[in-house]
Amino acid sequence: MNDLLQRETRRDSSSETRRRSETDGRSLVESGPFRLARVLFGAVLAFMATDNLRNLEGRVQFAETKDVPAPSFSVPAISGGLLFGGIGVALWRVPAASAAAVAGFFATATPLMHDFWNVDDPEAKQQQINDFSKNAALLGAALAFVQLGRSTESDA
Repeated sequence: MNDLLQRETRRDSSSETRRRSETDGRSLVESGPFRLARVLFGAVLAFMATDNLRNLEGRVQFAETKDVPAPSFSVPAISGGLLFGGIGVALWRVPAASAAAVAGFFATATPLMHDFWNVDDPEAKQQQINDFSKNAALLGAALAFVQLGRSTESDA
């Protein structure tokens, strides 16, 4: 009987923790610092995407030098996805899909465009390592936004 009582108490405790965590997730997303963070993150990404689309010819040419598959299609497509994702995260609309679009951009563009392991010049190599590292950090942030987006969408 005591065992049954202990199991039931543990189950109630984990349910309460889960409910508290869901509530904390909602309050986090509604907080001022989080709103500022997502607007800054999303707006900068939307700006990057817009810049890519405005300078499409140069971006496609650069992608060709990196042997990106079908650059005249893939560069505008991935930049469009980044634009969708950046705006979506900034406005917190379809947040999981928006953040996933951002994560998709960084997961594909980073190893293709910043392939430091193929660069011989030490200065150029260091610049590619820096760019790769920054993009890896942005990928990590996008994945965190995916998870937060999933938790807020499931609460709705």
